[in-house]
Amino acid sequence: MIRFFVDYRIIWFFLGPFLILLFHFFNFLTGSLTIPDQINLGLFGETTAFSPFLSRFCAGTLVLLNALNLTRIFNENEFYDKNIYSTGFLYCVLMSLFHCFYYLGPILIVHTLLIASIREVLLIKQQEGDQKHVFNGALLLGISCCVHPPSTIYVLPFFVAIWNLKVIQLRDILLTFVGLLIPFLYVGSYYFLNEKVIIIDLFNAPTKWKIIVFDLLFVLIVLTLLFLIAAVSLRANSIKSTLRLRKMMVPVWGFFIFGALLGGYDLFFFGQIDRFSLVLFSLPIFINYALISKNYRLFAGILFFIALSYSLLKFFTVLPFG
Repeated sequence: MIRFFVDYRIIWFFLGPFLILLFHFFNFLTGSLTIPDQINLGLFGETTAFSPFLSRFCAGTLVLLNALNLTRIFNENEFYDKNIYSTGFLYCVLMSLFHCFYYLGPILIVHTLLIASIREVLLIKQQEGDQKHVFNGALLLGISCCVHPPSTIYVLPFFVAIWNLKVIQLRDILLTFVGLLIPFLYVGSYYFLNEKVIIIDLFNAPTKWKIIVFDLLFVLIVLTLLFLIAAVSLRANSIKSTLRLRKMMVPVWGFFIFGALLGGYDLFFFGQIDRFSLVLFSLPIFINYALISKNYRLFAGILFFIALSYSLLKFFTVLPFG
């Protein structure tokens, strides 16, 4: 059945929005997660949350946008020799395991900004005009750093990605710094004109959800097993991959590793896992290789459907968790 989602485009366009609506309906029906009264937008300060309906609507819209963008990234960069449309579906299912899926908050906004930034980086093709992709990617990353200061950690893999995909020049470095600094200049100007003090908390706890050990362990175990199967199948596929594909995998791996590091910090110091969702920029791309592999398709499919089943059943068996 998993091949059904991999091969047919039209199914994704129907099932993607339907799945998002279904998750939000179950959350509304069971009252499992209460929309926070305040949203911390990093350097932009705390703001009163939208109405619960509007917050859910915006969250669902961003999740769908991110899913479609990831599918576009996978296909337009030819990570495989034919179009595959499971990337976005995988993203939606795995994102539903995290709190940030259900309301408009900083981590979900960071998802949108960083996925767009990754796409700009992967559009670099060692030709004239690549500078606009460098600047656009840096600008999106700069906004992300303002919205959620812990995402500053992605500056390093961003530089590595540019270095890997093109012969870097001085203007590339300057454009990167300019793109990163512009959002900070706007924020700084606002604080200066309003005579306010900027308070930067790089590693603040993102949420205050009640910790449920079973839910935490289940998510971590499923993500780990999916990653291990995907990594093995990805290694087998890399033997016959092109030089361009291997270079494109560097930023994908870089964003995955730093997302895992940030998630590990969140888990160790705060006992929470929302920041582990940041690995979902890359993990669905990796899982695709397991789903198209004859050797690992069955194991990846079983784990995927376990994750899908749990994401639906948790509303009635594990939650409430907020």
